[in-house]
Amino acid sequence: MASKRKQNWVTKPIERIAYTVYFIGQLIFNVIVSSYTLIYLLNAGISEVTAGAILLLPKIIDAVDDTFFGVLVDRVKFKKGRFVPWIKLASIFMPFATIFFFSMPMSASNGLKCAWVIIGYILWDICYTMCDAPIYALSTSMTNNMDERNTVLSYTRISGGVGGMLASILIPMMYGENGMNLGWSKTAMIISVIGAVMMLPAGFVIRERYHGEKEEEVGFKEMFTGLGKNKNLVVIILVRFVFMLTMTAEVLSSVFAQYVLGNETLGSLLTMAISMPILVLSLFMPALMRKFDKVYLHAFFMGLFVLSSVIQYFLGYGNLGVVIILSAIRGIGYGGFSILSFMFVPDCIEYAQFTDGRRNEGLCFALQTFVNKLNAAIISSVSAFFLAVMGFSAADVTPQGQNGVWAAYTILSALGGVAAIPLLLKGYKLRDREVAIMMKANNGEISKDTALELIGK
Repeated sequence: MASKRKQNWVTKPIERIAYTVYFIGQLIFNVIVSSYTLIYLLNAGISEVTAGAILLLPKIIDAVDDTFFGVLVDRVKFKKGRFVPWIKLASIFMPFATIFFFSMPMSASNGLKCAWVIIGYILWDICYTMCDAPIYALSTSMTNNMDERNTVLSYTRISGGVGGMLASILIPMMYGENGMNLGWSKTAMIISVIGAVMMLPAGFVIRERYHGEKEEEVGFKEMFTGLGKNKNLVVIILVRFVFMLTMTAEVLSSVFAQYVLGNETLGSLLTMAISMPILVLSLFMPALMRKFDKVYLHAFFMGLFVLSSVIQYFLGYGNLGVVIILSAIRGIGYGGFSILSFMFVPDCIEYAQFTDGRRNEGLCFALQTFVNKLNAAIISSVSAFFLAVMGFSAADVTPQGQNGVWAAYTILSALGGVAAIPLLLKGYKLRDREVAIMMKANNGEISKDTALELIGK
């Protein structure tokens, strides 16, 4: 049955492998910044409140550069493709930006440290936009087969999980006193080399095939007007933003391990418990999506994460085994959410072409990238501010502060899901069956009128 489905696939195995492996590297770079920046700043002697403030500041510039980059991707036409050249550039510059960010002189004044972090974060942020938006947009031009695209994107969650887990295991073992004690700069160098090796092949073996019918040149105003008409895209981006707004589990696992459990290497175990289910779920997700609509699967996994987070909070952290088991159950919920959340934007792009005649992949995926990075910065800031309010101080750890870390690590993370589930179910109107029909119309296999009849509109 599987081999029969693949007869209609258009990509070569080497392309699918390179595309999948790319996400190992990308998630390595993502994890070291999104999950370890807060502990990096606390280790550098920067207070919780100051850390929260300086992580938010670069987002002002980020709002501009992400939007500008999305428009740039849609308008700039390289000879060798619209997305692949950006991926090549990102694979080269991403490691240097990461190493710079984590090479802050620990003996410098607080003012210099803050300036270094802000500049370094902005540079890293620009590079990450360059490596993120084009790779997702590339999924819409590699193939015009919905099953093939969903399967490839699902497998990227496996490779992304491998990259995230690899980073989560290696980083605590390398930087801290209980491990190899290499410090942050050397740790970043090793991690960046691994990440770059994983990302580079994609820029050289993947072929772009489909960009829809040739679109007439449009201005900024028309592009954003078209984006505004795509309400499903706005809703699904908001769903991810709201859910991730309180996703403290990844950010605080290293803080919880070092300052509550007393051993930073246990952060690897906690992150593995959350990340491992993504690998398993990704194997079964294509089959699940053929049986159930993505919207209902999305709601189910968010609900599982919320419920298990609340249970974990009330059971406490006295028993490490129980903490790990419940973290793994939370990981199933978060893993399902994480896998599925990246599969809706391509559907929204097909909807945009079907209804308005313009795809605007670069702008759509740049919006997704912006929200992802905004979430990463906000949750780090929210976590830092919440810890300060709850009485936690890295300079003077008290039982009250440790309980505050536990509350932030568990119960706080559930709040986003409580708000995101009704937003998804009430606001997102696209269903998989409709998207499959729209894709056939977009590819010229059926007429638009026939598609509308099949959809029932």
